[in-house]
Amino acid sequence: MQQDAATLQARLDALIRIAKSNERKQENFQKYELSLLNSNGLGELLALILEEHKVRFQLTEVTLLLLDPEYEFQRLIEASPNIPGWPKRLLFTDNHHTIAQYFSLQQRPRLTAFSPFQHQILFPGHSNLRSVALLPLVRQQRLIGSLNLGSRKAERFQANIGTQFLQHLAAVVSACLENARLHEHIKLVGLRDPLTGVNNRRFFDQRVEEEVSRALRTQSPLSCLFIDLDHFKRVNDQHGHQAGDILLKQVAEILNDSMRSCDVIARYGGEEFVALLADTTQSAASDIANRIRESIEATEFEVGHGIRLKQTLSIGLATLSDTNSIKNTRQLLQAADQAVYAAKLAGRNKVRLHGTS
Repeated sequence: MQQDAATLQARLDALIRIAKSNERKQENFQKYELSLLNSNGLGELLALILEEHKVRFQLTEVTLLLLDPEYEFQRLIEASPNIPGWPKRLLFTDNHHTIAQYFSLQQRPRLTAFSPFQHQILFPGHSNLRSVALLPLVRQQRLIGSLNLGSRKAERFQANIGTQFLQHLAAVVSACLENARLHEHIKLVGLRDPLTGVNNRRFFDQRVEEEVSRALRTQSPLSCLFIDLDHFKRVNDQHGHQAGDILLKQVAEILNDSMRSCDVIARYGGEEFVALLADTTQSAASDIANRIRESIEATEFEVGHGIRLKQTLSIGLATLSDTNSIKNTRQLLQAADQAVYAAKLAGRNKVRLHGTS
């Protein structure tokens, strides 16, 4: 009788331990879910998914594969300098089948043993995993990605164990990703010039402060180009504002194509553009400015109704560095503005450096 009572007590104790463990897991997930729902922007959300998730749930690896045929997610990330790339963890594909092949038509989480051959797309460069959970991310019955959890423990993810919990997690992550995408898109639209598609003055005013602070902190040069189209009023007066708009769009495309990924180009107003060249000396920036000037001068612009125009521009260049008197944002912009004015006075179609004649 005493032995039976001891056995029953042991079973009861084991059930209590399991219940407490499940309660802790539930609390942990609820906290994580709340942090996902309260995340501030795409960067913070991706950090929660790719970094905190791994630590909080003691996983070996977490990756995210997103369907991005129009490069929308990638453009949003590129437009946000504070979002890291997470190479081999944040993945993109333009092919729906690349993701759909891992799931049934019901699009439910799949828990299985890890296969280096079968799962190399989802876990590039990882061969030490033993089990994986693949979570389909679905919005409005449309597959938008896959959240992939990997563990060195073979018993961690087994078929039909915990799939309801993981299905709920996938739904939360899907909703948060879609909301973050829409939020970042709206924010980006508000920072784009609607005519030319490049950044607008508001975006530039935000970024110049960030870039100046970084340049001062790292003691690296920061060059600024003020770019002004020559005699642009004549285009509007002679050919109409529509022709002027077409010309501005085409010039903006050339300027944008001339920039490196780390540079910032913006429409400053009217026919004026401005560019920030990070980690760029005055000499290197001068070479870039002259290439831009020569490219514009060599282009024949088609502005509608068979009208073809030649166009030139004037560029003023100033550089913030520890070798001159420019030490803050106001001085940098003022110096570049003075330099472009000097280029105009010198006959236009010129590049002028601040502090030189």
